[in-house]
Amino acid sequence: MKVISKEKWYVLQTRSRFEKKSFELLSLQGVSVFLPTQKVKKNWSDRIKEIETPLFPGYLFIQFEEKDRYRVLNTSGIVRFVSFGGKYATLDENQIEIFRQFERLDTDIQVIDLEFYIGQEVFISSGPFKGLEAKIVQYNGKGKLLLTVESIGKGVLLEIGKTKIENKSNFLI
Repeated sequence: MKVISKEKWYVLQTRSRFEKKSFELLSLQGVSVFLPTQKVKKNWSDRIKEIETPLFPGYLFIQFEEKDRYRVLNTSGIVRFVSFGGKYATLDENQIEIFRQFERLDTDIQVIDLEFYIGQEVFISSGPFKGLEAKIVQYNGKGKLLLTVESIGKGVLLEIGKTKIENKSNFLI
């Protein structure tokens, strides 16, 4: 039986609002699982509370061996492995590390679907995301940077200083 590489991270789709529960259940099974989260302030009628929400609602990232595939799929809340053209959607360790850096940021991050925004291609020249390629979009009247994660068809939208990004043709934006 083929063993899937531990270097790749695979994308799982979960039932709506089952990310945390599925994460816990997979962790108990000994599966390497990652659920990127962010802290968001929620307003209720009587208080404001900071809660932790998934960065990519409906998705988990796992490393597993093929022999564990059915056990993973039979975990409560798991819908399917995300695939495109018959191939599993995968991320490498560098992309997962970037998501871990997002968790440590003290800024509001918004995940959006990529097909709605087209922008200028740039790369980040300094800071914690140095060397990443991204696209610029205008959103709510502010300049924001859209980092694309093409393997799952999503992007991460966050504010970043213009001095930290450069046009791919080396013109400063």
